[in-house]
Amino acid sequence: MQTLTITIKLEPEQDAWLERQAKALKRSKGAIIRELIHQQQATTNGSLGQALADLRGCLKGSKDLSTRRLKGYGRS
Repeated sequence: MQTLTITIKLEPEQDAWLERQAKALKRSKGAIIRELIHQQQATTNGSLGQALADLRGCLKGSKDLSTRRLKGYGRS
């Protein structure tokens, strides 16, 4: 596996947090960032539709909102 090097800009508070985490965990800053990216990859479903899949069908009403008549808007 090929590794790449990136450079990021952090706010001072972010760098301080990362430094504290690195010392507490006795790991490098890079290792912590790689782990955070790995965790995010594992929890991300890929799309907003997939992320909100558990909410499908929780609302009542017309399934086709384009056919719903709104009083006071457009022609009635």
